[in-house]
Amino acid sequence: MKLSRLLISNTPMKLLTTIAAVLISISAFSQDYVEYNEGTFTQNGEELSMEQVKDLIVLHKAGRGNVRRGINFDEMHKNPYLRSGNNTLNFIGGAATGYVGGIGVFLTYIISVDGVRRVTNVPAFTILTGATTGLCAVSLKAFSRIASKDMCLPRRDRQFNKVADKLNEAIKAANN
Repeated sequence: MKLSRLLISNTPMKLLTTIAAVLISISAFSQDYVEYNEGTFTQNGEELSMEQVKDLIVLHKAGRGNVRRGINFDEMHKNPYLRSGNNTLNFIGGAATGYVGGIGVFLTYIISVDGVRRVTNVPAFTILTGATTGLCAVSLKAFSRIASKDMCLPRRDRQFNKVADKLNEAIKAANN
């Protein structure tokens, strides 16, 4: 009987000890995480400079491309000449690939279809259809990269959130 009373009386103490251990481990484990919110990175409640973020990226080998793209969008937001030059190149690239894709569609029609609109040359039709589809995809991608001033900050935030997520995954893997 004494043993059961001893177990019952120690159960609340064990529960409190377990809860305290879990809370301490959670707070100690989450201290190294990097957070991003509207243009600022923080770690342990302290704001990080972009150089410190780059050092973390090099240390953990995570998010290099995303931080580069995020910085480019931030610079395009601040500099209208950089943004217009980038948009001009994307427009020319999209228009050129779209034009060549249109010529490919026309050639596909001429080479592959006879007077009654039947495909007579299947290999040429398949190759040209694949090529024109690829050119249209490249054209669409180039046109989608045209960015207004209002679009730069959300794109920057999306890239920097990916950086924070990748850094946190690498930190979590390093802690384990």
